[in-house]
Amino acid sequence: MNVIDLDRPAVVPPARQRKSHRLAASALVIGAVLGACATYGWSVQRQAAARERQVAVFVFAEASPFVDGAPADSVVSGGRVATVTLTRRVTLVNAGPLPINIRDLSASRPGVSVRGVDKQRWVAPGATVQADADVQVDCVHGLPLGRLPVTLSVQTSDEEDREAHPREGFDGTPWSEQAEVACAG
Repeated sequence: MNVIDLDRPAVVPPARQRKSHRLAASALVIGAVLGACATYGWSVQRQAAARERQVAVFVFAEASPFVDGAPADSVVSGGRVATVTLTRRVTLVNAGPLPINIRDLSASRPGVSVRGVDKQRWVAPGATVQADADVQVDCVHGLPLGRLPVTLSVQTSDEEDREAHPREGFDGTPWSEQAEVACAG
């Protein structure tokens, strides 16, 4: 016959206590592993999405002497050529993973400014396009041309407008000799 004493708390056998502790510890470990996996997956997905949205463009100055035979425009001051404006060609390379619309290009440093012709240019990944640019040079302060920091106004296929700043800028040296000749008059 079993006697139950209602004044004393029930005694749980030690084997049951160990089992419940193991179960709780296992649940914690499984929860931590699942949480870590979910966090890692979310992080990888965000990084991949960010990489896919990156805009990467290379800009090269073409060495061709004139665009459509256009000579340099110049401003003469005191009998000397003060500034010249050359219309030259640039090559734009889409090095990113998405098609982009290169709308405009500008570059400047003291004595030199470059402005691209504002128009639509959809460029597929890995493809190149050519565009005209007006290069204005102060004959006293702008020569030689050398590297110029450049800003591109681009639109991605998701219709988001962005500015891209190629790290290296672009090398205007191919235009330097032409600008020097134009500045000499």
